[in-house]
Amino acid sequence: MSDSITTDPQHTPANPIGSRHINDLPYDVFHVIFSICLQAPPAGVPFPVVASHVCGTWRQHALNTPKFWTKLDFNQKKLQFERYRVWLERANGAPFDVYIDQTPFHEASLKRAKEIMRLIMPNIASLRTLEVEKVPQKVLRVIFDRFTCASAPQLRKLVVRVERNTAWYGEGKPSKWKFKPFVQGEAPKLQELNLFGVNPTHTIGLFKDLRFVRLRWNGVFGGLNSSPYEHAKAVQDLLTALPILEYLLVNDGRYHDLWPHLDEFQQLPAHPPPIAHKSLIHASFGASPSNVSAIMASLILPKLRYAIDRHQNELPIGVSCLGAIAHSDPCPFSHLVSLRLGGGYGAASPIVHPENATNMGYLERALAGLKRLKSLTLDQVNFEDDQYLPCLERTCPKLQWLRLVLCQRYTMKTVRSIVEARLESKKKLRPLVRLIIHQWAYEAPIPFEQEDREWLEGAVQFDMKKYPLENVGGQDYLSVVKGVRSLTYM
Repeated sequence: MSDSITTDPQHTPANPIGSRHINDLPYDVFHVIFSICLQAPPAGVPFPVVASHVCGTWRQHALNTPKFWTKLDFNQKKLQFERYRVWLERANGAPFDVYIDQTPFHEASLKRAKEIMRLIMPNIASLRTLEVEKVPQKVLRVIFDRFTCASAPQLRKLVVRVERNTAWYGEGKPSKWKFKPFVQGEAPKLQELNLFGVNPTHTIGLFKDLRFVRLRWNGVFGGLNSSPYEHAKAVQDLLTALPILEYLLVNDGRYHDLWPHLDEFQQLPAHPPPIAHKSLIHASFGASPSNVSAIMASLILPKLRYAIDRHQNELPIGVSCLGAIAHSDPCPFSHLVSLRLGGGYGAASPIVHPENATNMGYLERALAGLKRLKSLTLDQVNFEDDQYLPCLERTCPKLQWLRLVLCQRYTMKTVRSIVEARLESKKKLRPLVRLIIHQWAYEAPIPFEQEDREWLEGAVQFDMKKYPLENVGGQDYLSVVKGVRSLTYM
């Protein structure tokens, strides 16, 4: 086969195809090309300026497309106020986006903040996105005090990140100023709210149409030493105020991942009576295991698909919640796709928590309601000599991914039996596709025969790791689910 390209002899440099100049492209093709270029990361001169200075045709196309002039970035030391005034004129009322960071405010910060607001406020009816990142607190006040009585009928997304050395992060001097945009106006189309280090208490209940909320603030779950009950009540109050919310990501900035005590997974703390929320599909909580258990036990979320921690991994839910799940009819998480159950057993121990048998006794009944579950992680669970694992031979019909992470008192014979039973179930249960086992490197390994290991390696994608000597990253189900990690980044 020849590598040469066959061409029409009529279409040669001597006989060029008539009128194939780029300027002869239809306007809609130009529009697509320009739109793609507009989405590329900025490098030097903004693309709309470049495009409008190529030639008369390009300039006319650029000027006739209002959306090319709708992205205003206030992130330079020397701000281009006159440029952006012209851009807003060219936008001709099209929805526009504003990004403001700390760069312009090293000098004359209040003056510059007021100039920015003088540019935005006359056009606020068309404001679509506002992102304010790590500006000085006095600048933050200038910006959002202007919005207190304003209305932004086109606003869809609001993002605010404050500096870490502010009182809202538990540092700096206390501030009496309250974040209250639109409390005397409205933003009826606001769908996404991201607040980092900002107290949302005074404003979040105004936005009934929010679909996506991400909050990182020291008091998001209550006071300094708020109880599990208060954690759960705070989440209930949020969901009650936002009836059509789909994504909720909440993180207390004071919470640090310490090695939790066994009781945090085995004893369910006091929590409010459960409430139902019919639209939430994705939840992320940055809190201790006992607080997470109280939160999950106080919610009925029939649309929930993923529960994630602040590190974008599956949220460890204590086995203490199994009783609440088992006793709820219908199942409170009937659409759940991925579940990680934590037992709290950090290393091999002859001592079994007195609540473990009661909690694990609910495992089969709890899993029976999770008919859409595709991934199950059992993390540091004590199976008390294979008493509880066999229920996977008859529950979770869509289960494909099973991880046993640092678990105790089970055998590979039982694991093999689960895989065999699901293979032989005649379409009632999906066969396992992936089996992952993590064992402590410094403890006695889970006993298994070489024959069992060889059989498992032929039946499923089987992987066994020794923790912490071997890298166990990227082996959770969420690492292969498109789009989940970017949503949960806190």
